[in-house]
Amino acid sequence: MATALISVEGVLGEHSQIHGFYPIPDGLRLARAIHSTFQVVFSTLQDDPTGTEFWLRMNGMARPSFYEELVHRQRTDLDEDIIAKHAQALRAGGADVGMVISGDPEGILAVTELGFPSLLFVNPSYRWAEYRPDRKRLPRPWQDIDDEVTRQRVLKASDPRLNNTEESA
Repeated sequence: MATALISVEGVLGEHSQIHGFYPIPDGLRLARAIHSTFQVVFSTLQDDPTGTEFWLRMNGMARPSFYEELVHRQRTDLDEDIIAKHAQALRAGGADVGMVISGDPEGILAVTELGFPSLLFVNPSYRWAEYRPDRKRLPRPWQDIDDEVTRQRVLKASDPRLNNTEESA
């Protein structure tokens, strides 16, 4: 049976400083659908997989009934495409990697360049930063507000329509 490598971050869930690691319901449904056709291996960006394994169990994906393996970032890994590195390692270990699923466009590009069939998971409600629940909504710095008010006053003062008076003939 072919193996599907699914990235935990960006497909199954996202990390929030406020809420911790929260699930993406559409990604969980996708993983359950993939599970019926492929052997599932998860890939995580975390260097300690124990928290991710617990999170997977909490979301109904226990090992070994749902997934075969959880591959994780090594402490020596740099900011390279981890999903591509994990796919190569699975292939080198003899796995028939039939699908790689990730929410990272750069990772999918790297995987396709290596010849793996891939799927870019894009959920519109999590794709753009302004729609993400963990977006930091900090107030604007006072200096930015003051600069904008000054800019608008300068524009108003230099507008010829507001300064010229019509000459009477």
